[in-house]
Amino acid sequence: MSTAEVLSVPTTSASNQPPELSPIKAKQVVRHIAGKRVDVIAYSFADKIMILLSQNGNLGKMYYVPLVTSPSVQPYSHEMLPTEAGDDYALLPLNHLTPVSVLGASPDDTEGRIYAVLIASLICRQSPDERRLIVVGMAHDLGGESVTDGIREMVVDVLQMVDDCRVW
Repeated sequence: MSTAEVLSVPTTSASNQPPELSPIKAKQVVRHIAGKRVDVIAYSFADKIMILLSQNGNLGKMYYVPLVTSPSVQPYSHEMLPTEAGDDYALLPLNHLTPVSVLGASPDDTEGRIYAVLIASLICRQSPDERRLIVVGMAHDLGGESVTDGIREMVVDVLQMVDDCRVW
């Protein structure tokens, strides 16, 4: 397990309000995972939540995940969302979430889609009433070609970092 460094990200608005009065909440966590610096920054906007996962300062692809497919349809209920820490299903993605590539991802980029849907699932489980669009930007090399124990640990570490950056 790596050590975490939580940094407050100053936010300002066009009217140059002091950071504590800004309507945008932001949080950043920095860790070294597998010898590389990984930064997670979360921003909370009125209509979106943006999560940026950079590795050594680089971003290469971006996705969005709508939490609701239609305003009249509620795709899940509170009872369907496992939240207990010991629950075997806690890391499985919710089946109603569909990540959509915005920038930089190839059509066969499974890894990026998995990260995006896992992050959106984490947010849904923690805040079942959340309806904002989730935007996830990430580094190109935030994983590997095959799933190994090291890659699994990295995914869990990254999800823990996202949880530590909770702004929703």
